[in-house]
Amino acid sequence: MKKATVAIVGGGPFGLSAVKNLREAGFEVTLFEQRDTIGGVWASSEDPSILTTLPTTISNVSKYRSCFTDFPAPDDAPAYLPAPQVYDYIKDYAQHFAILPHVKLNTKVVKVVRTKDDTKWQVHIRNGKEEASIVFDKVVFCNGLMQIPSVPILEGREKFTGTVIHSQAFKRPEAFAGQRVVVVGLGNSAADTATGLVGHASKIYLSHRKGMNIFPRTHAGVPLDLKFPRRSLTIKNLLARLTPRFSQWLFDREVRALTTSVYTLDPAWRIHPPPTIVSHQPTITDTLIPCLRAGRIASVHGIQRFLAPRSIELLDGTVLTDIDAVILCAGYQPRLDLMPDHNPTSTPQTAAFIAKTGYRGPPLARLYQNIFPPAHAASIAYLNYNALTEGAVPVGDLASLAVAAVWANQYALPSPAAMDAHIDAHHAWVAALAHGDTVYAGIVNEGPWLAFLHEVAGTRVNEFLGYGLQGWAFWVREWRFCNLCMGGVLSAHVYRLWGRGRWEGARAAVEKANRDVLSKRGEEEKREEEVALLGGRAGL
Repeated sequence: MKKATVAIVGGGPFGLSAVKNLREAGFEVTLFEQRDTIGGVWASSEDPSILTTLPTTISNVSKYRSCFTDFPAPDDAPAYLPAPQVYDYIKDYAQHFAILPHVKLNTKVVKVVRTKDDTKWQVHIRNGKEEASIVFDKVVFCNGLMQIPSVPILEGREKFTGTVIHSQAFKRPEAFAGQRVVVVGLGNSAADTATGLVGHASKIYLSHRKGMNIFPRTHAGVPLDLKFPRRSLTIKNLLARLTPRFSQWLFDREVRALTTSVYTLDPAWRIHPPPTIVSHQPTITDTLIPCLRAGRIASVHGIQRFLAPRSIELLDGTVLTDIDAVILCAGYQPRLDLMPDHNPTSTPQTAAFIAKTGYRGPPLARLYQNIFPPAHAASIAYLNYNALTEGAVPVGDLASLAVAAVWANQYALPSPAAMDAHIDAHHAWVAALAHGDTVYAGIVNEGPWLAFLHEVAGTRVNEFLGYGLQGWAFWVREWRFCNLCMGGVLSAHVYRLWGRGRWEGARAAVEKANRDVLSKRGEEEKREEEVALLGGRAGL
């Protein structure tokens, strides 16, 4: 029997794991990548029209939580990999699983349309000046969450003669040497951009309208993203189902307390109160708070308008003068327009929906679980429309396992009508989050969404690490290892312990991750003891 063919758009981590998982499920797969290399944002580029990390960028999620589920990060790699090491790790993954022969580089997907007989998909591609179209049975879009820069409309922009760019075009801090620069935003891009300018720009203003949860990467020698183990997140998700508002309040309080336990925040910086962690990812930075405290970066209010060729008025009435450049760290939107006849955002929110919810944000895509269009769930999947705090790499791996299971008839999705009803409920949830605030249109309700992916992919994580009969039976048989999975390092390799995608090396990888973290914690405790002893001697 001839294998069904699948086109994958985008050669980042999501696209590469989709190639592997769909091939293992029996599909014939071709990946199209418009650049000359795989790696997505981790493949650094000087092209200002392409979003990539800088060579100095450091991952915001530790290697224990943001790795491929069956391919651990190198043993000698630091807990948080610099961008060049992430890029090498991605290439090693592609090499190890023989993915590269199925990748077509320098090939841009222009559009995807239905064939005339309404049975397959015609993928139009461009390689240089040559254009062609190839027919596929199915298509997966993995072309990234961050494709279209969000550029706010600022009053008086035409009066300003300085440079105004989106952070996507920020490639070299030294290009701003000696300049007075305003960085707009307080997210990860803004923190990286502002701190990257230190030592180059003569004055750096960090302009923001609201606060943020801000964490360093490590605390007491241990990656801070391991602070909440699976047991805590399971309880949080249970509370979110039973009492959503109380759960949000409780978790927000815990997150705020975590920030203040690490940093002493100056109220003048207006970092707290932060928005809810449910809808806003925290800012991960080791250098922003020290730079603010040292006066190397000044925290100021948001921009009200441009006043003159080099003057900006802020929301509190302050006027900044002699400004040379403004860098907008205002985020991105995914690209969902490659299917002009079946664009999931082509149906705008109804007047009734807007009147009921007050939602005024960007169009919300009609995708079941932010992945499947109900009318074509058997042949189209979007893996570029999910925003959550979990490490992106294993989430993409898990999501493509789920897509492979659906398309291999190992799991049946609900009827189109049921999917539409679920989409309506999800949109109402997004609108509620966006009330009086901003929210990323592709946000997912993290706990139920991940549980859905595990169920569809057949990992059996929900059963073995849940509080049902299967979970308690596992605890009785293997209570030490169960406690390690629930209370230890939140390792992505747990996804491969059981079920259809089981990997023989998963248990050893989980145990090793825990040994590594315990060792780091022990080293830090030993250093603290030595410091205390030295301090005691100094006082004698």
